[in-house]
Amino acid sequence: MDESVDTDNDVVLAELKKLREGRGLTIERLSKATAVLKMLGTSDPAEARDLIERQFQLLGDGERIRALRVDFGIDLPGLFGRAPTPRESDFLGDRRQTYGSLIGRDVKTLGRWSDRALSDLLGVLGRRVFEGKVLVAAGVQNRRVAGIDVLRYDVSDQLLSSGRTQGFKNPDEGPSPPLVLFGLPVDWRASAVHFVVTFINEAPRRAWVIASDNLFELSTGHQRFPVDIGDGMIRCRIDDPTNDQVYGVWWEW
Repeated sequence: MDESVDTDNDVVLAELKKLREGRGLTIERLSKATAVLKMLGTSDPAEARDLIERQFQLLGDGERIRALRVDFGIDLPGLFGRAPTPRESDFLGDRRQTYGSLIGRDVKTLGRWSDRALSDLLGVLGRRVFEGKVLVAAGVQNRRVAGIDVLRYDVSDQLLSSGRTQGFKNPDEGPSPPLVLFGLPVDWRASAVHFVVTFINEAPRRAWVIASDNLFELSTGHQRFPVDIGDGMIRCRIDDPTNDQVYGVWWEW
């Protein structure tokens, strides 16, 4: 079993190395990288490119990672300080030559950095991706969020009967905003996110389910839909959530 995994990883690593050539990490070239697509759990090369780019957030911004970004052709204007020339866009050697001259390194050094960063990237991509359903359960007492549990369920668990949980206790002091928020980690691809908010001694007057591209847009209610409050509880479900949005429940007393 371990030998099979190692073999699969070798194939993926070989494809990732190949994807540095030419125009780099393009959707067209990713469509032919079948082992990479399989590891990412998608047949859509556009989604695969998006997933790979997001993994760079987990790897930081060191010299090795920047070398790999150059090789893949990701954010060349930011790395070069200008728009790339046609040859820099089309050829790996030209990209390395330009970036090496900017930071005072030769192309062989950049190649070694890129190889090491590829191994780091493979480790991130190889993490087990959670695919299933998520339940966010919160309790509110005296107009204050007392605690939150996030539970994960297998996709086949239709009744949400056996979940893996992680609890979050609210700070002991200070008020709580009238909302509960949740964003999917980069290695979670949930089919649905369920929210259950239980009010112990006082239910709010109105409530909404919300979705936003980022935390700064919450005040304007990027997407806001009213939800019912019954038996002192708010229950709602968001189908096909994405990793690049924040979801939650917002209420008014």
